[in-house]
Amino acid sequence: MSFFRNLAAAALVALPFAVSNQAQALELEPEEFVTAPAGTTAFLGYAIYANHDRLAPVSGPSLDDGTNLDLNLGIARLAHYFNVGDTLALVEVLQPFGSLNKARVAGQKLNSSSGLADTIVAAAIWPINDTRNRTYVGLTLYTTLPTGKYDKERAVNLGGNRFVWDPQIALSKGIGKNWSVDLTADLIFYSHNDKAGINGAQLLTQSETVQMQAFLNHKFANGFTLSAGYQGMRGGKQKLDGIDNGNRTHFDEARLVASKFVTSKFQLMGEVNHQFNVRGGFRQDIGLLIRGLYIF
Repeated sequence: MSFFRNLAAAALVALPFAVSNQAQALELEPEEFVTAPAGTTAFLGYAIYANHDRLAPVSGPSLDDGTNLDLNLGIARLAHYFNVGDTLALVEVLQPFGSLNKARVAGQKLNSSSGLADTIVAAAIWPINDTRNRTYVGLTLYTTLPTGKYDKERAVNLGGNRFVWDPQIALSKGIGKNWSVDLTADLIFYSHNDKAGINGAQLLTQSETVQMQAFLNHKFANGFTLSAGYQGMRGGKQKLDGIDNGNRTHFDEARLVASKFVTSKFQLMGEVNHQFNVRGGFRQDIGLLIRGLYIF
């Protein structure tokens, strides 16, 4: 048992950064690339809960018994649309906050972390913004700043102590009167964390992550929309001082989302999701999200 506990503790060294990041801006909701008019400002507030119940090494058996990690996250997001010449653009900032707690692997308890997570800033443009035919193509660059809480002496941290760059391309397309699809693709790059590993004295590096997301949306009467979605991530191999630590960003996720415009300016959204085919990290057994959107 001591071997598996040591293996699990080593695998946790940088994992929580990926856990918190996956629950942030990288995970898009349905019809996010359907545009608003220039001059529109939107505020979005998120409440997120996720339970992780298994650690799945790249090789060897999964660690199920006595393994857990709970994520409680809030996100405040402010976005503004404007024109650059004839092209619609957007700038936004996201500030996550919350906690990672009840962390244990194979019965070994680990620390908790609470406070501010890393700030995310983003800029987007729409080379195609065809509202008549409900066809939208957007290009976005998300940048994660190392502003979140980070303690090099702790295995579990909300902050990542590194920059993350995520260029993304997205397509949203209406089909008939009541259907639409969303497709996005990302290539995520990570800077080094020079305060990782044992006593925060090791260098963490990570290779690129490829991410794909898709939604099929159906609009019902009275502003209600139901969406079925998929998210998949591949890559993200991590090394500590040049040695593979077994962490990856490798999983598939099934998502079900319901949303409704309560008024012409206020939308409520709820999501439930589940991860499978996880390698090199925690498996998120259940994820829940509630989002409010208000348009100014």
